[in-house]
Amino acid sequence: MSFDFEARFFQRMLAARPSPARRVLVVGCGDGSEVAHIASATGATTVGLDLGVDARAKRPGVQLLRADARRLPFRDGAFDALYCYHVLEHVPGPQRAVAESRRVLGACGVGFFGTPNKSRLAGYLGGRATTWEKVTWNLADWGKRLGGRWSNERGAHAGFTGRELAGLLSSAFARVESVSLPYYVAKYPKLGALVRASFRLGLAGFLMPSVYVRATVEDAASGHR
Repeated sequence: MSFDFEARFFQRMLAARPSPARRVLVVGCGDGSEVAHIASATGATTVGLDLGVDARAKRPGVQLLRADARRLPFRDGAFDALYCYHVLEHVPGPQRAVAESRRVLGACGVGFFGTPNKSRLAGYLGGRATTWEKVTWNLADWGKRLGGRWSNERGAHAGFTGRELAGLLSSAFARVESVSLPYYVAKYPKLGALVRASFRLGLAGFLMPSVYVRATVEDAASGHR
């Protein structure tokens, strides 16, 4: 599987920093493939962690750890940037994971967070699964919706609405901004006009399968942390 686009987009998100990120943390790194792509795109020393990661699967410039997102084994301000993609919906008590993410980011730290869009009509679009898997998963999601089980707490891959994710992150970060529009325009450049129209008309909240947010430790305009 390739994570080239996600890694390159994350590098774009780091433009909010006044200097290059030298240490990056990837929370919920899976098998570590994504970590390697991010390390290559950013040129930073990159650490990935997950509950089930194989710490022996090392790559140049990459370190993998087995750890809980709610109890990060790092000192305060240890990282310049953090990447957390489709993780928070799986974490019981995600507020603690967000607080820990903020804690390990230093001054001018930047976090990129993405989750499934809870209001989506269909999910997994543009993903790496097969068509049959996507159809099966969407049918399962709608079964949970109709059965009143459409929540992360009940085991559904529900995610958060854009407003919910922004509210969750605002409890810890000085500045939180949606980057869903630039994400989808960059990912689907041939559909850029349609993507922009969907956001302008308020349809993106139902059409886009995921939501993406950039959160910064310090608001550059006010100096507030």
